[in-house]
Amino acid sequence: MKAIIIDDNEIALLATQQCVLKAEQITLVKTFNNALQALSYIASNPIDLIFLDIEMPELNGIEFIKAMKHPHPLIVLTTSHPEFALEAYEHNVLDYLVKPVALPRFLNAVAKAQAMFEKHNIDKIENDIIFIKKGNIIVKVNKSDVLWIEGLGDYVTLNTEKEKFIVHSTMHSIEQKFASNEFMRVHRSFIIRIDRINNIEDNCISYYDKFIPIGKTYRESVYKRLNLL
Repeated sequence: MKAIIIDDNEIALLATQQCVLKAEQITLVKTFNNALQALSYIASNPIDLIFLDIEMPELNGIEFIKAMKHPHPLIVLTTSHPEFALEAYEHNVLDYLVKPVALPRFLNAVAKAQAMFEKHNIDKIENDIIFIKKGNIIVKVNKSDVLWIEGLGDYVTLNTEKEKFIVHSTMHSIEQKFASNEFMRVHRSFIIRIDRINNIEDNCISYYDKFIPIGKTYRESVYKRLNLL
């Protein structure tokens, strides 16, 4: 796990750093004594775990959590005041460590983080794969390979660059399986990948060598998803 430490107290930061260096599951990427700088850093750098002090100037730990985009890294809060624990857990933090932090207690928090990290990765793998029956065999298909989905009566076609798969299903059912930031339903008969859109003109999407209409009932949600300026 890639981790950072945020603490405005230099002595406390060094103490947490020493604990991190003894945990084999963690790679310490960076330390911060300024929460605003840390917030800017995680916006463009992948981080799995944050050890976060609660009492800091400008932006305290709770405010820092509220300011992060979701989904955010796992959070382990550190503080000298245990009375903050109840409020901390209301923000779905993984654990809460009271300073000075004992190494066994720290390693216990790391073990929790590792278990949560591994579960998230397994869930992601499972969610990125579907299995389709094709004749007498079952084929594994990565969702990322699907370019667009088209409804044809009681069937839908899943189109990849190499192959087209025909599945007996409703568009509603398929839409649930492909509910993510990558895919978007634009018409009662079409679900497409957002990153493959070329341009849009007269409520019609230029998509590869196809022109896909945006259905009237989907226009508002489509343009909202596209962050239209």
